[in-house]
Amino acid sequence: MSRQLSFNPRKEYELIEYPGRVVHPDRMLGTLGGIVNVSKVLGDEVKRLELRFHPQNPYNKPAFGDCTDKTGVLLSVTVRRHKRDKLRPPHYFVRVLGHCSRSFSFESLCDFQYLPLWPTPQSDNGLAATKLTYALEQTQPTDVTDLEFFKRGQSQLLCLPELFARVDLVHTGNYRIDGAEDGLQEVLGVLTKSTYDSYDVISFNMQDTFPTQADAQILKRLKVKYVSDEQFARVQKLFDECPIWTRIALLYESGVGTDKLKCIIPSLAFYFSNGPWRTLYVRYGYDPRKDFNSRHYQTFDFRLRFGTGVSEFVYSRKSAKLKMTSAAAAEEPKCDLVQNIDYPYFDEHKLPRSRQCMLRYCDVRIQKIQDMLEKIPTPLTGAICNERTGWLPPSFDAQVRQIVCATISDLLRSHYRKEHLMAEVEAVPQADEEDDGEDEETQEEDMELDDSQTMNSSENYVDKDIEQLFDNITS
Repeated sequence: MSRQLSFNPRKEYELIEYPGRVVHPDRMLGTLGGIVNVSKVLGDEVKRLELRFHPQNPYNKPAFGDCTDKTGVLLSVTVRRHKRDKLRPPHYFVRVLGHCSRSFSFESLCDFQYLPLWPTPQSDNGLAATKLTYALEQTQPTDVTDLEFFKRGQSQLLCLPELFARVDLVHTGNYRIDGAEDGLQEVLGVLTKSTYDSYDVISFNMQDTFPTQADAQILKRLKVKYVSDEQFARVQKLFDECPIWTRIALLYESGVGTDKLKCIIPSLAFYFSNGPWRTLYVRYGYDPRKDFNSRHYQTFDFRLRFGTGVSEFVYSRKSAKLKMTSAAAAEEPKCDLVQNIDYPYFDEHKLPRSRQCMLRYCDVRIQKIQDMLEKIPTPLTGAICNERTGWLPPSFDAQVRQIVCATISDLLRSHYRKEHLMAEVEAVPQADEEDDGEDEETQEEDMELDDSQTMNSSENYVDKDIEQLFDNITS
């Protein structure tokens, strides 16, 4: 038989799951920093509760309790039994004292402990055994008035770090053993682990052989994605003409969409993740290490160093895509000075399409650079390329980068000079149409003289300013 007494719903308690058997509540509060420290932690939603097993030892590392949302009630159960008739069932009186909405639990790991325990020999004999002595009094004064502590010398030095371990949480790792894949399983329902699972990613080195054909699993993907024979033939024709391509060049030359091209490329070529041909797709069966003509297709990583006058034209690829979409929606005129974001080549009469351009050396359409590629001496028969620079000399990329930067500087210099001269010409007042013919001729002659002087002075002025604007580009 049980009976429930009154319940006060406004009375709320705080729950602390103490990791130990509490015999003396005062000592338990001492390990938590006292009632004052507990009150501060309970009043803060972020602060953690410290538990020190040796409160008087400053070298003791605390264990931290985290606050978690947990609902519970505090019950008081009183059992009354009959003293004479023990067979009579007892009476239970249940009383709800209050409720709690959160709790502090010590589930994290405690830091490593290094206590001031010094080895002390038990006798004067050097071979005698030693015992550990708790020497806390020798490392710190007992109170503020203990001046004798500063007079006696320390036998040993104790310097401990603030923390030994940076984290106090347990990280569990599950190791999975993948079975050998034979490529015969179905494509539908298979989740790719990364973005590179759809094609062969090869790390460039001088020892391993490169793949010669595509995996059977990749060929099945063509049927699932409904790739037409015409689209496949267009991409295959490009790889027959040139064995190495960039992704943006394949999109531009083939006219195939991105979703279809992702399925076609793995069946025709593999991908280099590093080396002289990194980020490029190479046709199966082609080894650029043995072909001297593959120097034309090596990767040229050009990154435009931004300065004054350049940032208003060239953006990152993502920003350029967004700007092109917004400009098309607002029907704004396009800038003819910058290449189209989908154009895979670099022309000397326009700025690059984005801040960073991954090009082949044959994509840089500057005659001076192409002549430099042709003048590289042919290696001996049986020679192989360098693992880092390929078939090119060590400083070839720096020379090409310097030529491209100089071309961009000249292009911007002529662009700003043209805009400045047009602004000067538009600022000249026009002659009055009602004046006499002689006055008109005189004014025209004066204007021609003024224009020539203005153009000469403005060219000198613009040249000085532009040289300062493009110092950081050519450097």
